[in-house]
Amino acid sequence: MDHVSPTIELKPISEDDLPFWEELLAQQETREHQPLQERTEEELRQHLKRYTEHNLGHPHHREYKWVVIDTKSLERVGEVSFDKLDIGQKIGRIGYSIAPGWWGKGFGTAVVGAMVDKIFSESDCQRIEAECSIHNPASRRVLEKNGFTREGTKRGYLEIHGERVDHYSFGLLKENWEKQR
Repeated sequence: MDHVSPTIELKPISEDDLPFWEELLAQQETREHQPLQERTEEELRQHLKRYTEHNLGHPHHREYKWVVIDTKSLERVGEVSFDKLDIGQKIGRIGYSIAPGWWGKGFGTAVVGAMVDKIFSESDCQRIEAECSIHNPASRRVLEKNGFTREGTKRGYLEIHGERVDHYSFGLLKENWEKQR
């Protein structure tokens, strides 16, 4: 049986998505390999103010977030973010979380692919970075399937559950993405 990749939609995060976002962060599995914390809906409402701009080409805005929708069921399956790390050097970073009930179904690979296409098509970004815990092989595979190159290991990069955790560092250049298309 052939594996069919899911079809997704990236919807700018909004007030309507706060219950989903709160539930996603409340799940221990979601936080296992990330420095995420449970948040109340009110705390998330405050964070939401950071994500009011949706135009990736905006010359000064730095933080963006979308909710991932499965177009077949119309359910929310995760969230993805893009941060412009260095506007002058045209470097950005993506982060993503898929709800545990949707793991192993291709949503991580689909959302990273969609984000890469969106970033390189709608902004002047020339390099996208991502990191994942060395203990998270699924996330490593998601990045590799989307053309990211593992560039090294950042020792003790993030504190997760009270311990410093090494992370793999990945990068994707626009010129390489264009050749892979």
